[in-house]
Amino acid sequence: MIKKKSITLKIIIILIILIPLINHFLIFIVQADTNYSIDLEKGTQILEVKKYDDEIWKNTVDITSTPSDWFGGDADKIRAKSKFTLLSYNERNKLNAYYLFSNLVIPQNFLPLFINISNYGYDFTYIKRNYPNIFEVWENWYSYWSFTAKEFNDYADTDIGQSYIFKFPQDSSRLLNDYNDFAGKINNDTNLQLLGYSLPVLSGDDLVWQFITRRFPVGNPKNEYLTTLKNTIGCKNATISGNKLIFQRYGEKNYTVEVTYSVQGLIDHIIVKNSEGYIFYEITSFYPKTIFYIILGIIAIFVLGIVVVLIIKKYKLQRYFNQNIENNRN
Repeated sequence: MIKKKSITLKIIIILIILIPLINHFLIFIVQADTNYSIDLEKGTQILEVKKYDDEIWKNTVDITSTPSDWFGGDADKIRAKSKFTLLSYNERNKLNAYYLFSNLVIPQNFLPLFINISNYGYDFTYIKRNYPNIFEVWENWYSYWSFTAKEFNDYADTDIGQSYIFKFPQDSSRLLNDYNDFAGKINNDTNLQLLGYSLPVLSGDDLVWQFITRRFPVGNPKNEYLTTLKNTIGCKNATISGNKLIFQRYGEKNYTVEVTYSVQGLIDHIIVKNSEGYIFYEITSFYPKTIFYIILGIIAIFVLGIVVVLIIKKYKLQRYFNQNIENNRN
């Protein structure tokens, strides 16, 4: 009897140990099998600077910087606008690390250097040979106008730009590891050191911050996609709430950046607020096509209203004549 109790106790202990491991395994399987999708639509998005408190920005973020350091152009001017037009996209493609280094990972101010070091052996062939990982992505092509306080030029600042969305956001970790290894090799090359060439080594927070400032779109469901992306690359300063990414930043003082994603997965609202909750910078957006449909709907309702009024008047007039005819007969 004592022996049976001992065996039963051992089984219970083993199950207690295994249950968390099994749950973790099941969660991993569910995440790996999650089917992400995109809801991109061809068309234009306009972003507009709605609020900017320069004094609070300098006292909170950085005394030497402005929003233009984050978003470019006249992003430091209230009512300045930026335009993004999605030209086309495809369902899926498989790419090596070279394309994603330049489009998703390397900060924009380091892109000229990335092009230059290809002349010293660190070219497409080198990256393909040393970093053979293949990534499944959705490709999208767009035109982009930087923030401006004036009217948009006829020609875009970026005529046909290209960007990517990970089909599986957990692949971002492999790409970040590949890039950091590549950056380490560049930074340890004595010939490039003599030329003053170096690339930044990035953390998960750095990569997510780039996704924000360069306004990369995300897949659906957005909450799961953003959560997987954040957790996979070890981003420590971000939290996810629905379709919103909340990023904790540290400058002159602590502050928060809240980024809201639209149904299409595009960034359509950004606010920056201090530790007291005061919003000192805000970007909103709208879609001209949506406004067109709203105006069209209003016109349709107006026309329908006129038609209904005319029908009612016609009915009343006809009824009045019929009553007069009936009265004359009597």
